[in-house]
Amino acid sequence: MDPSVKGEGMIRTAADLESVCACARDEGILSLDTEFVWRSTYRPQLGLVQVGTRSVCGAVDCLAGFSPASLGAALADPSIVKILHDARQDLTHLRHYTGGTPVNVFDTQLAAAFAGFQGGIGLQKLLFEAIDVGLPKTETLTDWMRRPLSDAQVKYALDDVRYLPALRDELLKRCDALGTRAWLEEDLKKYDDPSLYADYDPEEVWKRVKTGRRRIDGRGYAVLRAVAALREELAQKWNVPRNWAGDDESLAEMAEKGKVGHFAHRLRGGMADVARAKYEKAVESALALPEDELPENPRPHYIREVLEASDEAIAWLRAKADAIHVDAGVIASRATVTAFVDNVEDETNPLAHGWRAEVVGREIATRFGVE
Repeated sequence: MDPSVKGEGMIRTAADLESVCACARDEGILSLDTEFVWRSTYRPQLGLVQVGTRSVCGAVDCLAGFSPASLGAALADPSIVKILHDARQDLTHLRHYTGGTPVNVFDTQLAAAFAGFQGGIGLQKLLFEAIDVGLPKTETLTDWMRRPLSDAQVKYALDDVRYLPALRDELLKRCDALGTRAWLEEDLKKYDDPSLYADYDPEEVWKRVKTGRRRIDGRGYAVLRAVAALREELAQKWNVPRNWAGDDESLAEMAEKGKVGHFAHRLRGGMADVARAKYEKAVESALALPEDELPENPRPHYIREVLEASDEAIAWLRAKADAIHVDAGVIASRATVTAFVDNVEDETNPLAHGWRAEVVGREIATRFGVE
């Protein structure tokens, strides 16, 4: 490692990365963060991966060209706790970069919601409120793909991992005091699911398209399913951001009108013509599907009684959340509560199993469920 201070610095060789991973195996923890740019490619381009333990930390130079296999092995090692803040996105990037599937993850943002802090709290605010560490935000405009990086830039990047072990200790201490640790540990297990880091299923991405207030029927949703899958295919094939191959508004218009009209994109040259032709073919094929192959509306409509009961259930849930010192948004979203009130027999609903069922779900079903 090329240290700026002892035990810190840029990691530019596989041997130096393995040295940090060996420390992680010895200590049983590995703090992680990423710095990337996402301008013109399907996936973000990683500039740095910050790695750390209690005794050492370093910034992996992702442009140096060496194999990150040892980091992939550490990600997949169940004996090492991987500590991140708001872990999902970083772990997805790390899965693609290293090939390792993460297990045994500790998300400090999630843990904070069980430790008496607000849900979705940022790392800078959490560090200050939990362990009295103030992080300067002096390098927020750094281009992490440029080289060389200054010592100040490297130190700034490493600040995002150097305090995570101490932060985890404090959050667990607070969870123990509040009696919420078992609930947190149950929720942390979701990060062991490999599907969390997989590419989106092309046949399911249509459910993520923002359609606004457009009037779309079953055949329209068939069109949306087809063109959203095509957009994903084109973006991957041409290595461009998905919205470059067609924005959500364009896809929603195709679904509503059943034709390729306005087509907002950032494709160059003949790529745009190829894309339009493919979209036209996808729309035509979707419109020709038989009725029994049309998808259902992914956004259910509820009767007035369900919506009213849901409002009451959410108000009750917020009061309960305050009493048990867990952020209400972590317990359940409005959509989850409404779906549960509408069908308390749905075992797939998060409120129907695990600690949520024991602490809030059963009472919501009894008091607010609509038959």
